[in-house]
Amino acid sequence: MLMTHFSFPRLKQCGVKITTRQSLLTLGIAGLAYLVSHKRLHRAVIKTTSLMCKIERKEDAIKLVWPNEAQFYRVFRGVQPIYSGPEPYVTEEGLTAGTIYTYTIESMDEARHVLNRMKIQTSTTAENKKEDNILLDLVFTTIVAKGQISLEWEPIKGIERYIIYRNGVKVGKVNGCSFSDGSISENQEYTYTIKARRPLPRSEQETYAVKSFLASIVGAFKKGSSQEQAAIEEITNTKRVGHVQQLLQSIDESLVDRMNPRYWQLRYTTFLSEEWLKNPNLASKVPYFKGDDRGFDPESSRYRTRVDMMIRETEKDAEIDFSKAVGKSEAYDKDGVFLEEGVASDEDIVVKHILSNKEKTTIQLTHSVGNPIILSPAVDYKVIGTFYRNGEINLAGYHDQAPHHEVYLKEADDTEWQPLHQAKSKGLEMMARPTANHLWRFSTFTQ
Repeated sequence: MLMTHFSFPRLKQCGVKITTRQSLLTLGIAGLAYLVSHKRLHRAVIKTTSLMCKIERKEDAIKLVWPNEAQFYRVFRGVQPIYSGPEPYVTEEGLTAGTIYTYTIESMDEARHVLNRMKIQTSTTAENKKEDNILLDLVFTTIVAKGQISLEWEPIKGIERYIIYRNGVKVGKVNGCSFSDGSISENQEYTYTIKARRPLPRSEQETYAVKSFLASIVGAFKKGSSQEQAAIEEITNTKRVGHVQQLLQSIDESLVDRMNPRYWQLRYTTFLSEEWLKNPNLASKVPYFKGDDRGFDPESSRYRTRVDMMIRETEKDAEIDFSKAVGKSEAYDKDGVFLEEGVASDEDIVVKHILSNKEKTTIQLTHSVGNPIILSPAVDYKVIGTFYRNGEINLAGYHDQAPHHEVYLKEADDTEWQPLHQAKSKGLEMMARPTANHLWRFSTFTQ
């Protein structure tokens, strides 16, 4: 089955002198490699500040500082009390690197009656950030208080402006790394999506520098595409926030069904939305391919590839199962006469069970599937998903900007799939390795 009904002519077939291009490419790569070899990665304490709370994070510690507005305070991590006293701050150490934690801060009067309650979801910093999957380890903080939801995130190199959507509707642009929403109903769930674009970073990693340089050249040779598009990464970061009224209920009330084992089902599908696709390689014996002729639909039986993963939590572990399928590729001539068909190998679709402990279960899915009929780039993607015992999820990945990608999740007893990520194709040439990816993340704050 082919994810990519597409093939590329060699540079010399485009009328380009190979010797000249090779020389330019060699010089460009050498220069970029020299520049990046002199840069170093630095680790530091990550700090964010809002009107509601100041937060400092390390790999094994989180410090919270909030306005001193009451006589007494109580702080919980999850359902466990970690502080009670008159001081408006707390530091917790001995935490796990790269892990999401939820805190509840209660402000109380002298009689120990709760005046206000604030809930914070944040994370420790990762030990080693993954350069190919930058959103996975990005520190993202959500603060919920009465009548307000605040989002704060770690800066992403190369991005100065972010576009914010709430429940699919654009609500504004921000030049910083925070967004506060005071126009909310406490009995409604909200999904915030933060979108941005950036040039492929000529960063600390030599592979990124080389990839960025190659993308600019590849873009210049793709018919119907631009040099700019080939070198621009798309970034989508989504946070689903539960009902504020429910999030801010007392710890005792929130214990109901909080830690019950869950049975998750995750579905990742790639498909071609067109009914017919023309092969841009005019020299190919195959001028047309049959597409899947559909839009986003978790239950559709027409696709290029589909992977279903089942995560069944036990008390301290999890059982992982999965299935994978590759759709049939069909080739036709210019008169619509059938030529041949084939199904690509699924051997490079791999699911790994990374870890399970009393806090979370983490899985990894990697995917690379090509066209069984003609030589062309494969559809490549990777996603890492973490399922927390308290019901929160955090998934992050990246994929080629073609074909269409869709990711859904549901619990076993649910009848409908919840969309986590949907991305439209930007042209099959965007599957070539030098071109930029779409980076995405979906996480929840509902418990």
